[in-house]
Amino acid sequence: MLVLAVSPGILVLGAVDGTMEIADGWERIVASPSELVAFVLAVPLLVVLWGPGVLWYLPSATWPLAVLSFVYVARSLRPGFAHERLSFTEHAARGATIGLPTAAGVALSLQPVRQSRVTAWLMRFYVSGWVPDGRMFLATLPAGLAWLLAFVALARDVPSAWRIAALVAVALLASWSIVLGRRAWVRRFSAAAAPADAPDRGVAGMTADQRRRLEELRRARAARREA
Repeated sequence: MLVLAVSPGILVLGAVDGTMEIADGWERIVASPSELVAFVLAVPLLVVLWGPGVLWYLPSATWPLAVLSFVYVARSLRPGFAHERLSFTEHAARGATIGLPTAAGVALSLQPVRQSRVTAWLMRFYVSGWVPDGRMFLATLPAGLAWLLAFVALARDVPSAWRIAALVAVALLASWSIVLGRRAWVRRFSAAAAPADAPDRGVAGMTADQRRRLEELRRARAARREA
């Protein structure tokens, strides 16, 4: 909920409230050369922070864990999962995952022991959030710029022509980011399958192709058990 409030929630509130204004702040920035330079330098940082960071990595690193927790609660009530572990924790090496530097490895918890279509789908977001991908990073940059331009489109003290132009730019940038993001997603998770003897080393110690093959093997194994 906090992630949604920080990113799209601010824009939704501005659209519903209808009182957002930026003209005074912009005039103050333009009137001061030092503030103008700081603003120009801050824009790329905000694009990176909100595009890849707030709009993609932060949600992907959090909400799949919450949903997986509910999945395990449901599984704990089913006899078919009695007397077996529902999840496991893997410790990734330093620098292998996103986040602040750590003295030791990072614990990647709540990974499912038995895969299903739901958990496999959730784990793809899980991996996207904790194990960064360069293509997805680049794909979400236009979304970060669209987020900034959305303030111009929603500001009531901006001329209508500028608001319309900003709204069109937001739509184009968001669409571009979605297209690039889908390509990055497909390229990462729909590549050719790895050899069948790929070791089970968890999400951080395996390539994307090995993770996909492992998910297929687990689903086949689960289907045979249920049959």
